[in-house]
Formats: sequence, C-alpha cells, structure tokens
Amino acid sequence: MKEIRLKNVRFCQQAITEVKEWYFNSFPPEERRVWNDIERLLTIDDSPYNIDVILCGDEFVGFISWWQFADFCYVEHFAVEPICRGYGIGAGAISRFVESRTMPVVLEVELPKSGEMARRRIQFYSRNGFVAHADFEYIQPSYGKGLPPVRLMLMTARASVDVDLEYMSRQLHKVVYGVNC
Repeated sequence: MKEIRLKNVRFCQQAITEVKEWYFNSFPPEERRVWNDIERLLTIDDSPYNIDVILCGDEFVGFISWWQFADFCYVEHFAVEPICRGYGIGAGAISRFVESRTMPVVLEVELPKSGEMARRRIQFYSRNGFVAHADFEYIQPSYGKGLPPVRLMLMTARASVDVDLEYMSRQLHKVVYGVNC
C-alpha cells in the first residue's frame, strides 16, 4: 500500500472544492454545516477550523475537518472514499492524525442503537485508540434552521481517564455550534 499522508488545505481553494463534493456525499444534512460557513472559517487567519486531505501516494482519498482548542482537538468530519475502505487507509489516517497531537482528541459518533453502520463506526474508532463515553449524555446542536439536534456519543483518544467531557461539550457547543449552554 502507498504511504498515507495528511495535508492541511486551509488556504488551497482547489483542494477545498474537491472536499466539498465528498462532504455533501458523505454526511446527512443534520450532520453538516452550511458550506459557506466552512469557506468563511477557512479564510480567517486565526480560525481554529482546519481541513486536512488524506492522500494515498498522491491520490486524494478522503478528508478530516477539525477544530483546534487550547487543550483538546475536535474532529468534526472524517470521510474516506468508499472504494478505499477496508484497506487500512482510514485507520492509517486517523492514527496519523491522533499521533500528531499532544492533547486529547474528541469526536462525535452516532449511538450504537442507530444501526449496524453506527456500531461498525464505533468499533473502527475503538480499534484505533478511541474510548466511547456511552454514559455521558451528549446532544449535537442543530447545524442550522430547520435541522434537528442529534443525540450522539463522544469518543476520545489521548485523554486521561478523568477527561472533562462536560467542559469539552460546553466548548463544542459554544465555538463549533455557536450555542451557549
């Protein structure tokens, strides 16, 4: 298999345009933000929002969108081209991403009762060093007008046993979703 690399494309309009199609094909409306907001966030010099493309050799095979906080990193979206799944590309990409961080990494996943795909996704992240926090009540606020909030589960990597999920949740709601709790 070719080398898997992550490349930040924050100021590369061509790469961002490629990510756009994948973004809309990979996530349902209630789990994605308005694309104009993404483009706006990527143009702000000190924005905590970033997009890394996943390259296998020189081929674009997926992306990770993420937010840098002072004391943790939040993975908002992670997608690998369906034809590339099952070959270790996603595992390699998320492992490289986590290994390149010195602080906890948090992400949201659908609840296991949501279906087989949700259970497989949780197993994938668990195999790659994430811990599921099933006992912590978490609701993703609405991404916009007419879209529902979504009950999800937080998973963390590089976090201590006593990770402050309440703090992370408040930060995500405030910074990522623009909601004060």
